[in-house]
Amino acid sequence: MRTEIFLFCIALLGLLSSPAFAATVPAPKGLDHPGIRWDWNIKAESYTFDVVTVSNYDMKNVTFNKDAKELILTGDSPHSGNIAEIEIPNNLISGNLTVTQYGKLISAIVIPGANSSTIMMKFNQTGPSTTSIMGTTYLPEFSSVASLVMVLSTMMVLFTLKLKKF
Repeated sequence: MRTEIFLFCIALLGLLSSPAFAATVPAPKGLDHPGIRWDWNIKAESYTFDVVTVSNYDMKNVTFNKDAKELILTGDSPHSGNIAEIEIPNNLISGNLTVTQYGKLISAIVIPGANSSTIMMKFNQTGPSTTSIMGTTYLPEFSSVASLVMVLSTMMVLFTLKLKKF
């Protein structure tokens, strides 16, 4: 028993005293500027949604136009080769998402998910930029209908219970 403990201690000491080496990871090719993550709290009616953007340019602001079911992203970049990844909760806008920049339709990768959609885009313009993401559905627009349905269903249950007593 003592021999096993002694050998275990020597092995452990040997592992702890050996130098650790780490490999250097080369920078990704073609990306000269690092990405910055921004968390935007978007208020829509009585809800607050968290929209996450990661971009290699300065994202100035993200606003929401509920009438147009549209997120408007403004940014500024001193370089070309801009990339951005935007994560939008499905409860804010969803459906068929289209992306425009300066009013022109651009090609972007849209990845729908269970709770959110991710949009990836790349563009080469320098200076200020305005990007719009439009959806076909805005779920909180049904919040007033949902409360009406809840009240009506509660009244129906109460009315049914009273009818059974007679």
